Amino acid sequence: MASQPEHGLFGLQEIAQHEGIPPAYLRKVLGEFRRHRLLRSVKRIHGGYALGRAPEAITLWEVFSLLEADPYLDMCILGNRVCTPEASCAFHDEWQRVRKDLVALLQNRTIAEAAADVLKPGKLGSSSQIGRGVGEYGDPRKDEEDANWNPA
Repeated sequence: MASQPEHGLFGLQEIAQHEGIPPAYLRKVLGEFRRHRLLRSVKRIHGGYALGRAPEAITLWEVFSLLEADPYLDMCILGNRVCTPEASCAFHDEWQRVRKDLVALLQNRTIAEAAADVLKPGKLGSSSQIGRGVGEYGDPRKDEEDANWNPA
């Protein structure tokens, strides 16, 4: 949506087909975005979804924090619950630096900036790089898991 010149309405099926996302999963994600006012929806014959604010006013962090159960990435990457300086894993210090940089990046970049980057030729995610539209690594079971996704 952020990459479109006119920020009009987009139907659920249209988005699902264009992005290769299962409609049942997408409906849940879009509903969550709508509840947090990142999107607005119009219910009528030619209704659909539109951005709730200008794409320059929506950060990647706002999107990421709704999709990620642990947006600050506090969980240990080795699976040791929450790492603390007192009880840390082998990667704790490096992970803290990476985590801090990632959170800062997401908080400081907008979806407009990300959309502009994706549209550049040769960038992963550009229309020439989009996959087949099935689940992760082409596994149809992943589509079923995605359809059952429930945001925290």
